[in-house]
Amino acid sequence: MLIAWENLADDAMVSATSEQSSAPGANVQNEHASKKWIVVEGVNSASEVFDMLASVACGILAVLASNMTAAAPLRLRGSDSDATGVTGEKYDSTLINAGAKAGYGDAYLSFTSATARYWRVDLADASVTTLQAGRVFIGPKWTPTYDQGYDWSVVSQDASKVTESYGGQSFVDVRPAPRIIQFTLEFMSEAEMYGNAFAMARANGVARDVLAVSDTAAAGYLSEQSVYGLCTASEPLVNYDYGIFRQKFTIKQRL
Repeated sequence: MLIAWENLADDAMVSATSEQSSAPGANVQNEHASKKWIVVEGVNSASEVFDMLASVACGILAVLASNMTAAAPLRLRGSDSDATGVTGEKYDSTLINAGAKAGYGDAYLSFTSATARYWRVDLADASVTTLQAGRVFIGPKWTPTYDQGYDWSVVSQDASKVTESYGGQSFVDVRPAPRIIQFTLEFMSEAEMYGNAFAMARANGVARDVLAVSDTAAAGYLSEQSVYGLCTASEPLVNYDYGIFRQKFTIKQRL
């Protein structure tokens, strides 16, 4: 499992190689993934460069709420010397399969932490007419010593409203169905939990988004099992045995 909560891309200066004036590249920094970056009509490949203004360490990329499909490749590069990010002398993932699933459009790349100022994300999908993406996360990550315990769960919460007429007919006000993931991390040392879980709760609380990638081994279900959104409650950090800590998380997808 991977958890990340410091999205350095949100505070960066962002530039896109293609964008519509009504849907610029900076939209990926908006907390609502439904406010998308949309490239020029008919263009299905584009890049974004995130200038972090200083050299920063990153270990995970997430491109969320895009219209990419399984055919889509992506590339992430990091540079300190090239403002376009093309040289990628600090990090280069090379061209890889994004692993996005149609209907989800989420792509995740976990990599060995690298430090760079300019981070360039290249996206393409020959199977779509006009490329778009709702959110980009670039930042450090936490890989817990132990994965989430069994009995973790994920649900697509349908908030649609169903009303019934006097005649018995049902009418549905259809609404989006965000994913909600619940899991518990346990068997952690005091240092690990206070340095990560407690630090995340203190920094983000219920007000700022966090990213949970549930099962990195289940490549076929990363989209279903991963959530970027808000913790719905401030759960306590529990010292349930000598030197051993646990904490429960509930994260609701931000649409």
